Amino acid sequence: MSESVRRVFVVGLGEVGRRLAGALTASGTDVAPVTRQGGWEHLSGDREAPVLVCVREEALSDTVSRLRNVAAERLVFVQNGWIRPLLGGVQGCSRGLIWFTSKGEFFRVLRASVFSGPAAPAVADALKRGGIAAAAIGTEAFAGAEAEKMGFNCVVGLPLAVHALSLGEYLDRNAAEAEAVFSEAAGVTARALGVTPSNDWWPEFLRVAKPLGWVRSAAPKALEFRNGAVARLARERGERTPANERLLKAVGFEI
Repeated sequence: MSESVRRVFVVGLGEVGRRLAGALTASGTDVAPVTRQGGWEHLSGDREAPVLVCVREEALSDTVSRLRNVAAERLVFVQNGWIRPLLGGVQGCSRGLIWFTSKGEFFRVLRASVFSGPAAPAVADALKRGGIAAAAIGTEAFAGAEAEKMGFNCVVGLPLAVHALSLGEYLDRNAAEAEAVFSEAAGVTARALGVTPSNDWWPEFLRVAKPLGWVRSAAPKALEFRNGAVARLARERGERTPANERLLKAVGFEI
């Protein structure tokens, strides 16, 4: 796929989708939105344009089914959870991990978002030109980034809901638990993907999380793809994730 694109389809215009679409538009790329209500019929008309899939993890299975007639090398999935089992039938697609926070008017780039796969160079280049730091990386590097991001997502979510604390309060009052949740999630995922966990991941988490101290989570979300997925993956591998398991038990999640 060319390293420059004139058009990108964006499937799902929630917080992530609208920010990516905005950056693509700012780069001079034509953005074709695809929503529940429409736009699907245009996907097969352009056989070259990348398709950024920005729906929530819970909607991904149905979305993958609707995209079955689109060439895999055009598809770019940007969900941050453990979605590999859902993509087993989409060989040759691209992946992205988003490293920005968007909540209403608040928008903060935490570090460069990373992409891997055939469409990665073109998409990363367009986003970078549009004002969102992004980079294309190889398969092994992406596996490490995926494990690191799983640690991030497992801390910034379920623990905040269980303890009814902001992220800043949680890291101040429950530092040991937070590090355990992160280390379990990142470690299990890394080992499952055949990469070595890095000692730098936790200090980097503390650095990028600093501007997000105000973030709260009223209710646990996407546990099937985050903490719950980590606990189940650990059990399949004969490992344990006690910190994550305690938090999951507190909200009645069955592992």
